[in-house]
Amino acid sequence: MYAHCYRSGEIELSHKSELSGAICIGEGRKADLVRRVEARARHAHDGKTLLVPGIPEAQTNVEAEQKMIEFRTFLAQ
Repeated sequence: MYAHCYRSGEIELSHKSELSGAICIGEGRKADLVRRVEARARHAHDGKTLLVPGIPEAQTNVEAEQKMIEFRTFLAQ
């Protein structure tokens, strides 16, 4: 299972290693990955969508990339 992040900050879990327009931020067994992502991600206003903290508010792509790297490192711990 893979976790991917879009520029919007939205996280998508998939069995595919690559998704168009997204960057892979983690991989592992489904149960482990879901547990790690749900514990560390921010929940959107709809209560269902998971977001990488800081990306939706990022003013530049560089800032968004830095937040994605921080989150990916956080997931790996």
